[in-house]
Amino acid sequence: MRLSRVIDVDIHQLEFDFDLTMMTFFLSPEGQVYSRYGGRDSKDAENRLSLAGFRHTMESVLAEHAKKAPRFAERTVEKPQYPRDMNIVKRGCVHCHNVKEQQESTLARLGRWDREQVWRFPPPDNVGLIPDVDRGNVVKTVTPESPAAKAGLKSGDQLRSLNRVPIHSFGDALFALDRAPAKGGIDVAWERDGKPMTAKLELSEGWKKTDITWRASQRHRIPSLKLSGDDLTADEKKALGLKPGQLAFRQQNEVSAHAAKAGFKAGDVVVGVDDLEPELTVSKFLSLVRRQYLVGDQVTVHIIRDGKRLKVPMKLIQ
Repeated sequence: MRLSRVIDVDIHQLEFDFDLTMMTFFLSPEGQVYSRYGGRDSKDAENRLSLAGFRHTMESVLAEHAKKAPRFAERTVEKPQYPRDMNIVKRGCVHCHNVKEQQESTLARLGRWDREQVWRFPPPDNVGLIPDVDRGNVVKTVTPESPAAKAGLKSGDQLRSLNRVPIHSFGDALFALDRAPAKGGIDVAWERDGKPMTAKLELSEGWKKTDITWRASQRHRIPSLKLSGDDLTADEKKALGLKPGQLAFRQQNEVSAHAAKAGFKAGDVVVGVDDLEPELTVSKFLSLVRRQYLVGDQVTVHIIRDGKRLKVPMKLIQ
């Protein structure tokens, strides 16, 4: 059954990442969720999906359904909530991201919003688990030195549960990790050559942070450095004692009001921000700032002016 309107759906029953355009739920006759199929990352809307992966999830769910005591993904909140009752001011179609925006607005009004709300539904990549696109509960690769690697997971392992959520797909892993704490340990269970195994994934502060530039609900949080100019030539960099590939661009003559207020001048050579002096072009550097920071963050920009190195503080705006 395809639902094109979420206005009458209990969003506490069908929980998913509201920045997505599609999510498939596998339900029991009683409305309990076996699994979710869907999800994406910042690179592409469909690179985590495949027909083979969808079939694999269906077969995995059918096998679960046939058990005497099947496992379900527990609801985070038991009380129903319907978009029709939310204060969404929008004519015409209500998109899923509008629901997310209203949820955040409500949290902010109640004083319960925090920065962690920005990085919802982190991918399993963040803990070092890279799943097989065609078999969403099978580990394709494990990132060295990651929480998954330290827990003992290996390529080819079949995930059974993550943070106590049954795993049949990439979408299930997103849901499981969304419920995980900002710091601490979560349970993981898997099979290797038919042998059940368990461990804990130890998560350090900041593990949920991901690129949000694709998220419609978070556009107002994506910053701009408000600086622009042309990359220096290799000879110009050499004259300043910089490496050939190092970031270095000269601020153009027209300086934005925000940048001028912070103390920037035409001709300043920008070489980094905070503890970063990366080997990037100006366009890639400005994209990095958009991915790594939020509106309202305070940064320190490294510049060279009249041959002298300076550090200029600036508050990021949209």
